[in-house]
Amino acid sequence: MHSEQDLKKAAEFRAEIHEEALAKVRAVCPRADHVVDRYPADAYFDEVWDYPGQWYTVIATPPGTGGRKDLVNAIVRETLEYYRNAGAACSDDGFYRMIAEYPDVVCDYCIVNAANKYAEASGVFPYRGVDSHRLALECAARELFEAEWSYDIKGARCRKLSGKALFAPAGSDSRLNYRRAFLYPPHENSYTDADFERVNAVLFPGGADCLEVCRWTTDWSEYFDEGREWWGALCLTVYDKTLDRFVVITASATD
Repeated sequence: MHSEQDLKKAAEFRAEIHEEALAKVRAVCPRADHVVDRYPADAYFDEVWDYPGQWYTVIATPPGTGGRKDLVNAIVRETLEYYRNAGAACSDDGFYRMIAEYPDVVCDYCIVNAANKYAEASGVFPYRGVDSHRLALECAARELFEAEWSYDIKGARCRKLSGKALFAPAGSDSRLNYRRAFLYPPHENSYTDADFERVNAVLFPGGADCLEVCRWTTDWSEYFDEGREWWGALCLTVYDKTLDRFVVITASATD
């Protein structure tokens, strides 16, 4: 029988395993909020024989699972299978794997291309200017908002920005802009302009000149309510002419 203190330590170790696995899951299913682990906390123990010749109980990965890396990978595989079977939106786009390296970023991203499961039914492509921007926004809302927040795309309005304006300095506008949302959320992160540039070099490899940007109002979904109280709310659709795809960027947070 394990002591209460041992079980607490095992639960903490298990939680670390889950956090590591969830970061990998979110690289494919960005909205994943938990992992699937068949082993309870009391399975995270091992008995070792050690000096001066007796058995000790140690916190370890469950017997037969291999080391930590093997267990994390197994949990990731089972969790991704769970989300796919549940019909959750998944993507193999390399950007999602990169953004998983930035767990404290407030911005939410959704790539809408021909492979997006909502794009074909919504008629996003072929590209038709602002109409396609609105339809891409609707696709993103279904992926990012539908499980948690109500929304009504018909109430959204937009104005166009230049591609260069998308990457403007954080303090260049009295309103929340993309760089400021990435670098300066209400709860501080340690990211720098170099991180911002790295992320967007992967997201928009053709640079600013091939981008068409729409900034949308934020009064059409509950998702934006917290940000509108103080820090700010952001909603952008970015069409990349060279890749023929949209990137939808949203942000909303409070202290």
